[in-house]
Amino acid sequence: MKNLLCTLLLLATALSASFAQLQLVIEPVASGFTRPVKVTNASDRRLFVAEIGGKIRVFKDGAVLSQPFLDIGTKINDPEWAGIFSIAFPPDYQTSGFFYVMYVVKSKTEVQISRFSRQPGNADLADAGSEIKILTIPYENVLGGHRGGDMAFGKDGFLYISTGDNGPGSRGVPGDPNNNSQNTGKLFGKLLRLDTSTPAPGDNPLGKIFALGLRNPWRFGFDRQTGDLWIGDNGQDGWEEIDYLSYPFSGIVSNFGWNCLEGTQTYNQSHCAQGTAYIAPKLTYAGFTNNGGKDASVMGGFVYRGSRYPSLKGHYFFGDYASGKIGYIDPLGVARPDAGLSYASLISFGEDYAGELYTLSFLNGTLSKITNPGDPLPVKLLSFKLIQTGSRFLLEWRTAQESKFSHFDLERSPDDHTFETIGRVGGEGLGSSYTFTDGEPLRNTSYYRLKMIDEDGTFRYSSVVSGTLGTRGQPFAFPNPGGSQITIGGLAKGDEVRVYSISGLIVESRDITLDGDWKLNMEGKPKGIYTVFIDNTASGFSQKLKIAYK
Repeated sequence: MKNLLCTLLLLATALSASFAQLQLVIEPVASGFTRPVKVTNASDRRLFVAEIGGKIRVFKDGAVLSQPFLDIGTKINDPEWAGIFSIAFPPDYQTSGFFYVMYVVKSKTEVQISRFSRQPGNADLADAGSEIKILTIPYENVLGGHRGGDMAFGKDGFLYISTGDNGPGSRGVPGDPNNNSQNTGKLFGKLLRLDTSTPAPGDNPLGKIFALGLRNPWRFGFDRQTGDLWIGDNGQDGWEEIDYLSYPFSGIVSNFGWNCLEGTQTYNQSHCAQGTAYIAPKLTYAGFTNNGGKDASVMGGFVYRGSRYPSLKGHYFFGDYASGKIGYIDPLGVARPDAGLSYASLISFGEDYAGELYTLSFLNGTLSKITNPGDPLPVKLLSFKLIQTGSRFLLEWRTAQESKFSHFDLERSPDDHTFETIGRVGGEGLGSSYTFTDGEPLRNTSYYRLKMIDEDGTFRYSSVVSGTLGTRGQPFAFPNPGGSQITIGGLAKGDEVRVYSISGLIVESRDITLDGDWKLNMEGKPKGIYTVFIDNTASGFSQKLKIAYK
């Protein structure tokens, strides 16, 4: 038994050491934002960045769109510190068009959670007049007190909302003196869970308390793979903490201990309830009084579930606004609060649709990406292109290397948002060339991407290519020369097709009623050269093909 424990300990140490060997880099993505506070995705390739001054901007195809997605600047309290705090897109956003905004109301000490809609016919613009108020939280001191500030949809489909304890934020003063965070008769210092599918999701909010005992949970996130909840809760003077709940959640309201406890230490004994089970933090690190008088303010983040950097998989990343340091907790639970990476005035983390991680600088107005350049990709894609051949699309791609790689899934979409798998091609190893033919493309525009899947099930996407059948392609014959059956492709409705022998006799004819192909049966006909005439009276199209029957 002793030998077994030693072996397990050595294995855990080795794994932890391998997890620790991350050469992280902050890669700039976009700049020019004004006090950005939140970055997220809407289940597509765009990123949405909320600015505290009331605007939500779209980062699309490598650039920030000039026109804001939403501008509610006239509705907010203060464009520098008390405006938009958070935004959230539900899992069904692509079909419903609904999204949610949390902001501080102009001339009031209220935090408002409202639902908005995107504009019909323009996915890059929201309807500013579509606001439906879901929940209003009246704070006593919005600018000076803690008001939480985040929203996110969990794996269960519910909308989670964090609130602050409404206590003073100054150094050296008692935190949460009214014990708001432990009072289930108040919304302060809580995590709420709302069912947005109901007609009135914000009704009876006290009945929707999911967790209590929080001080100022400015940023929290869900593990997109497991559903686990990670909360960054800003401490009072002594400790910053990361809280955690595993999914699926129990039906019991969770209590994280503030302000009986700060971190794992007793803070106010008089606010401790005998027999209450407090949930210990996943991680604490020194705050102001335990850190030589240096400020600290934890920024909760996300578990990396992208596919670009395999060595980051399962690591929970978080940061600190005051120091700018970025840290992580590895899959074994070993924490490294300082990973040798910093980002000035780090205000928030975010994920794109593929699970890659981003950071925002509040004062510098920049959006950046967390990368690990030394991470080798199982497959390196050199090119991916689309070629129209008649009424078909031929997809061609090449790889430079393949290691521990499984296969490609070909995915197609009518709108560049919702994709379906239309084919699978196995990996051939090393550097290889591949082709795939979509014989029945969508009318108008078809969008394609490769889902590149490794042996361990992780994956990443290629860039998207597209083709449009708005204008007909050129008809073709395949195979040519051919045998007993030759396909005449690229035909359109209304085409008249006539096949003549070398002596000028008509041997086959067909009036085409649907776009597509005609399989010409050559069995029993003399071997030789034939001429195919394709005419369309309605469109004026005319073409001649030569085919050989051998």
